[in-house]
Amino acid sequence: MNIVVVGIGQVGRHIVEMLEWERHDVVAIDDSPATIQEVEERHDVATLIGYGANDAILRQAGVESADLLVAVTNNDEVNLVTALAARRLGAKRAIARVQGQAWSDAREGVAYGMLGVDVVINPRLLLAQEVAKIARSHGALEVIDLANDRVELVQVELSKGCRMLKKPLSKLELPNTLVAAIVRNGELSVPGGADVLRQDDRIYLLGRRENIEEAEDLFTTSRQARSACIVGGGVIGTALARMLCADGANVMLIERDGDKARAVAEQLPQVTVLQGDGTDLALLKDERAAEVDLFVATSNEDETNLMSCLLAKRTGNTRTICVVHRPDYMEIYKQLGIDVVLSPRLVASDHILRFTRSREIKSLTVLEGGQAEVLEIIAPPDSRGVNVPLKRLNVPRGSLIAAIVGEGGVTIPRGDDVVNPGDTVIVLTTTRARAAISRLFQKRAL
Repeated sequence: MNIVVVGIGQVGRHIVEMLEWERHDVVAIDDSPATIQEVEERHDVATLIGYGANDAILRQAGVESADLLVAVTNNDEVNLVTALAARRLGAKRAIARVQGQAWSDAREGVAYGMLGVDVVINPRLLLAQEVAKIARSHGALEVIDLANDRVELVQVELSKGCRMLKKPLSKLELPNTLVAAIVRNGELSVPGGADVLRQDDRIYLLGRRENIEEAEDLFTTSRQARSACIVGGGVIGTALARMLCADGANVMLIERDGDKARAVAEQLPQVTVLQGDGTDLALLKDERAAEVDLFVATSNEDETNLMSCLLAKRTGNTRTICVVHRPDYMEIYKQLGIDVVLSPRLVASDHILRFTRSREIKSLTVLEGGQAEVLEIIAPPDSRGVNVPLKRLNVPRGSLIAAIVGEGGVTIPRGDDVVNPGDTVIVLTTTRARAAISRLFQKRAL
């Protein structure tokens, strides 16, 4: 695909890097000469210095023949104008990122056709939605919806008291779910039936949405969060508070700025809003932050988020979620004991990259910093993977056909099951095995 990326900040860099790795033809545009120089030193892509919403710059980038334009500058209005200009000049599709409060009233993380732009993504709302999914789960550290919300992939950590430890996976009786991956000492593997689970393993469970909570209960003792403390009354914190209240949870929100605190209190009268510092240990103790089911730090300051979560841990809170705006620090936060670390910038880039896949690949989700991927693939009629029992397919080691979605519903497959033409196949694969598993469901060359 020919793709133009406007705005090379944290999100733009990640998108350019992934598009280059996938061998797309990329033009990167930014108005900072230093930023463009850095891109030229690190990536083999075309570059332009200039204002991305300018018609002359877009024409110079060849936007009239672009399959996709992605506008991810730090200015919402510039992104929207750039996307509209690109479509007017002939780009087949345009995506704009927005982040401000002015664009959050729709309460949707992804909007189609807003103001004439094909796709408008608000990563802060998307992140709030992800936290809300985690809050609804039974102890999950990550929740990923697949197959139009008919299949879920959840990550759970196995504690000492887990009943499923030291048992071969082939002996586990799971309700329409399977253990799709194991993360042990930071390394992800796709297990076989003889593998056993150990204390402190993190596992990815994949199954039908209606069965996933029952499966979670076999591995954890946690339940849906009925109370939460949120630090930060910005877009993420306000949206999350609204979502959790809609789920029936008791929500307390701490915001340092008085005007913001009053605005949230007016918008959400059912939320207990406190004006204060989320890093004030005395405040956290006085307000019994340790007693809530979930503690979430969502402010715009990474240091505040980290410190407030660490203090919440110190006071006894068992589940913490920390928003980090610099993705490079995510692994450090986890090493410090934070349960869940999320970045709106990675959320944005992951959603945008879904629109760059081939027609056969409906979606792609990256796991564990790129160690593995989850693919939703539409099986072409003439591909090698259709009309053959799975046990006869040469499925490469390090990959797993985890679910088949067809006219009969969702199947968690066994060896005798067959992929029919047009079915959606959900595959979990390590990056090494991706090419081989993808070839099973590619159109055959003429």
